[in-house]
Amino acid sequence: MKIHKIQTNFQLVLILFLFGTGIISCVSNKPDSTNKPNIILIFTDQQHANMMSAAGNKYLQTPAMDLLASEGVMFTRAYCSSPVCGPARSSIISGLMPHETGVEWNGQSMKEGITNSGEIFRENGYQTVWAGKWHLPESYPQKATSKQKTINGFELLPFWKPELKRWFLGAETDPPLTTAVVEYLENYDQKKPLFLAVSYHNPHDICFYPRKSGWVNENDSLLEIRHYGFEHKLPDVIGTYPGKIENLPPLPSNHKINLTEPDFIQDKRKYHDEYGMETKLANKEFGDLEWQGYLNAYNRLTEMVDKEIGKVIEALKENGYWENTLIVFTSDHGDGAAAHKWAAKLSLYEESSNIPMILSFPGKISSGQKNEEHFISQIDILPTMLDFANIETEVSFTGKSLKALTQNKHEKWRDFLVVELADYKKDSTRKGRMVRTGDFKYNLFSSGEEQLFNLVNDSGETQNLIGNSEFEKIRTQCRKNLKQWAEKTNDSFALQIIEE
Repeated sequence: MKIHKIQTNFQLVLILFLFGTGIISCVSNKPDSTNKPNIILIFTDQQHANMMSAAGNKYLQTPAMDLLASEGVMFTRAYCSSPVCGPARSSIISGLMPHETGVEWNGQSMKEGITNSGEIFRENGYQTVWAGKWHLPESYPQKATSKQKTINGFELLPFWKPELKRWFLGAETDPPLTTAVVEYLENYDQKKPLFLAVSYHNPHDICFYPRKSGWVNENDSLLEIRHYGFEHKLPDVIGTYPGKIENLPPLPSNHKINLTEPDFIQDKRKYHDEYGMETKLANKEFGDLEWQGYLNAYNRLTEMVDKEIGKVIEALKENGYWENTLIVFTSDHGDGAAAHKWAAKLSLYEESSNIPMILSFPGKISSGQKNEEHFISQIDILPTMLDFANIETEVSFTGKSLKALTQNKHEKWRDFLVVELADYKKDSTRKGRMVRTGDFKYNLFSSGEEQLFNLVNDSGETQNLIGNSEFEKIRTQCRKNLKQWAEKTNDSFALQIIEE
């Protein structure tokens, strides 16, 4: 006992001496990975919020997405910042709105000086990896013909064949992307915490359902997309429901076009070939059966990407990441999904703007939560990830962290959010803004036309309340909210249209 006490005292004196000389220090310049969680951002392309069985959709099965929802919190009032790829993605990686990032249309790069998520996480000791679709401006920097070959702040994960010209079908790119991500997780040394963004392409392939008539032919290998139900012919439109037309998903209750719909929207159905091609072709060629085939294909494509996500979740569990990993699942924007006879995106209707948003973190986020109260935006994703990672930064965000909401549903939050629309690059004056607040949704377009919907009583957005004196106070408040937002974020378009 005496010898043990002497040794203990000696060790204590030695440790105190080493601290005093600076040989051992409480402060280290190296990142302490033991206190930092891994952050995995998984997102799809063109998936609206109801395209999950966890959201109550009985015409598809998404077990991977459902698992994340069951083990975390699902926000049902989540919206994209803009219903198109590039602008929305700029918000996801920056915490800013598209008019702030400078990406209002596809094909634009973010403004100089804007810091993205990879740069912030890398500066704070993380290994930062981008896997999959980018679209700022190149869809895939690893493609041989891409002018943009790198992404600031990120290591690019190789997964597809650079020499191939065709990188636009998620059915082709998503499976090898999963394989590359799984292999990376299996071989990562875990000396640093990991920030990994996995950006899938599907269900974006639904764009080719209305477009197909312009480029598919018998000699084209892309004819394989018939498997999804992409052909208009009766036997093929059934897709994976062989022989039984009655098993196709029904048309939504808001399928018909409202005759009082603003000209701003109607014009897009008739004239626009840029970004509006899908809706224009669908309105020209589709009958009810084709629209049902569209929905069937959309369901199947969503199930396909869900299978890929499931493999990534399994790899996280098998390789020891699960217990110390925040998973954020979302999509860049939604799809018209046959509501209002709309195909694809670039609409302020709910199907195009309302997106899935799920946070899962074992032990840190209580499982099985469903948040139906708070308005969530893509600009909140980056602040949320940084908050869970205990990272403080001097970078400013327009969005804010969701962490407090995962722990207290009664946490004070924003009273409204705004979604931007810039739907025709050739006419940069064509824009719109949405204000979502309380039970209501207000849309204002550059044409001066307005829409106001009570989404509790009219979830399908079929009854425009503009002109109804009973709701004039709501309209006025929405315009005040938009002006307040525009002044705060320096949104010149919104300020101009409000003051006119």
